[in-house]
Amino acid sequence: MIRNYLRKLFSRDYGPLAAEFAQSLGYETWKEAQGRTYAMFFTQADDFWFATERPDCHWAVWKEEGDMPYSTEVFSTVNGAIEYLWGLFVESALPEHHWLNEVPTTKLGALVDQETQIQILLYGDALSFACDTLGVKDMSIRKYAEVFTLNTDDVFDYVLTNGLPQSEPPGSVALAEGFHYYQQKGKWITFFTERGRTFNEKNFDDEEEGKRYIITTLLQLSGTGLY
Repeated sequence: MIRNYLRKLFSRDYGPLAAEFAQSLGYETWKEAQGRTYAMFFTQADDFWFATERPDCHWAVWKEEGDMPYSTEVFSTVNGAIEYLWGLFVESALPEHHWLNEVPTTKLGALVDQETQIQILLYGDALSFACDTLGVKDMSIRKYAEVFTLNTDDVFDYVLTNGLPQSEPPGSVALAEGFHYYQQKGKWITFFTERGRTFNEKNFDDEEEGKRYIITTLLQLSGTGLY
């Protein structure tokens, strides 16, 4: 139903008013402007809030209410626009399914510096960190890609420079359940523990191969679904 409404909205012939509004956004035609416009959320009255990427790389947010040309609020970054709209959404106390945020993740700038992202992905709680960063109680209406913008090679390059902290070999101390790894006599050894049992042990003679396996496993265990 929402998609049909948006298609109807963007297929209307607004005439000179649409051209005037498009020009206020930096475009010659409404068709050009709508190609850079993304639905963000809708109200109980089915009025929609949008974000439009302008040609100067600034972002204009506006509400589809009444007649064109609509008033706009301009932000220098997409993250600033989303933060503003999210604040309006929260203040409105709307149901979570009203939040759409159709801005492609490729247009989102990094909210968190690279080193912090890596530390959280490898050793922290990605869910809690993402929720705190985005100001949400869960990730049902947001995307981990808004917080974690790194790829596996970025993390691997960081580890090559800074190294990996090691856990203890089995039997040396009481280990928490989960994934463990350590280096011994030039080999990387990895294993999982659960209910006092050790399983799926792997040995890597090649240091790079071992580190890549460890990093890949840690990223997958972070629970973001991105790796």
